[in-house]
Amino acid sequence: NLDLIENYLSLYPEKLKELLIDKKIFTFFDNLEVVHPRSQKYVLTDEGSMRQYHSIGRDIEKEALVASRTSNKDKARFNFGKGEIIYVNLLTKLICLFINKLASLDSFGVGIEMEANKPNWFDSLNGLPALFGSSINETFELKRLILLIEETLKSSGAFRRSDIILPVEIYDFLKILGKLLKEYFVLDENTRDFIFWDKAYSAKENYRKITKLGYSGKEAGIDLTGLFSILDAAERKVSLGIKRALDKKTNLYHTYFINEVIDYEKTDSGIKVRKFRQVPLPLFLEGQMHALRIERKRENAAALYKATRASLLYDKKLKMYKVCASLKDAPVEIGRCRIFSPGWLENESIWLHMEYKFLFELLRSGLYDEFYRDFFNCFIPFLNPTQYGRSILENSSFLVSSVFPDDNLHGTGFVARLSGSTAEFVSIWRIINTGFNPFRLDHEGNLVLRFEPILHKDLFTKEKTYSFKFLNKIVITYHASKSANTFGSKGNSVKMYILKDKKGEIVNINSNIIPHPYAEKVRSGIIAKIDAYLA
Repeated sequence: NLDLIENYLSLYPEKLKELLIDKKIFTFFDNLEVVHPRSQKYVLTDEGSMRQYHSIGRDIEKEALVASRTSNKDKARFNFGKGEIIYVNLLTKLICLFINKLASLDSFGVGIEMEANKPNWFDSLNGLPALFGSSINETFELKRLILLIEETLKSSGAFRRSDIILPVEIYDFLKILGKLLKEYFVLDENTRDFIFWDKAYSAKENYRKITKLGYSGKEAGIDLTGLFSILDAAERKVSLGIKRALDKKTNLYHTYFINEVIDYEKTDSGIKVRKFRQVPLPLFLEGQMHALRIERKRENAAALYKATRASLLYDKKLKMYKVCASLKDAPVEIGRCRIFSPGWLENESIWLHMEYKFLFELLRSGLYDEFYRDFFNCFIPFLNPTQYGRSILENSSFLVSSVFPDDNLHGTGFVARLSGSTAEFVSIWRIINTGFNPFRLDHEGNLVLRFEPILHKDLFTKEKTYSFKFLNKIVITYHASKSANTFGSKGNSVKMYILKDKKGEIVNINSNIIPHPYAEKVRSGIIAKIDAYLA
């Protein structure tokens, strides 16, 4: 979701306020399933172990209400399900997401809990939710969400002139968490994360109970000062948890955790947990990828990259990145990934989607030399087809890594894939061709366009040209005066443009920026061809 917002604003930077505030067109999905409270899903097994089972289920009352609707049955409504469809702006949706994720931090404040049977992107850890599993991945994304809300609100003076209006149920939930965050920083460091978890979880359960059938329709406004205070405190708490996930031996982040119940009591309403013990699983590439995504300091990102390459996540033979380190010491109960042979499927293989995600984050972190250090070894079009075992124009789910027992299969791709890995490839392709935010606003608020490609010199033709299609229809050709990368202190950069519209008219621009109104003509498709000259 956050990627989509960032991608949209890279093309339409002037529509920030319209996207977040002005358009009241967003709805809430009204599913029939509900998440059960802790008292119902915390159970004792026959062996005496505590597990989290049957976390979700159909609600009879809700089924009857939804069945009575004649249209748009899956849209949440006011008057607790009996009124009109709820429409809110995107900021309200983001705040709702923020408070629900914040209230889902585990009792150590490190990972976000898998409380409803689903593990995360790495769905072969399908047993981990029963072990009260949590992951750092969504904690990183929670921090990213907090920063996005803060930065977008602060970037426009228009946001500072009024309160943020929210459904009263979201407002009340937000205020409770704000109060808990204030208490958190004055409590004893040894107990405060558990106390926050217990109270925030209760607030979330109450929110779910109140809104099970819909919202009341009442609204309340929170002033920006109060909202920023809550966001800042949440970011501090989340950052403390992230810091605790860093393994000092490897300088990498633990990604997934088992939260073992070691103390509990039986009550009339069910089982109440008093204490957990957190057990990290072996290293996963996924955690390092999410860490790179929010790292603002280039030197820290470089250190994380170096540590990843020096770890068991790096396959030295193939010069690729494995999805995880050895799982042999992890319990079988974590999920199906544990039963595969090492190097096969989700157990220590080169899982292409995640490897591409990791490489994409190297780009976003400004580690261009490091990115191209891996580029020609990791990307499928540059592999040896004989070793890959299929067309190098076709992605795979996974490549067999060098820990697999059969040496003949190392580097071979299995299961044709055109989804996740391809989406990451297209995102990378877009960034290396245009830079991160080609469209931007100048100091007068006018739309301008600047191409800042991140291309290796070996991607250019012998004639020192490189072409691609921009916005799916405009042919862009870079003409380099010398053979050099388009990044780094000695690299080429765009110095001038020649624009040609659909009527054949030509415009010369002796600048590295395409100004208004030509930037808008490019975006609207009036311009058919652009020649950009690099030096």
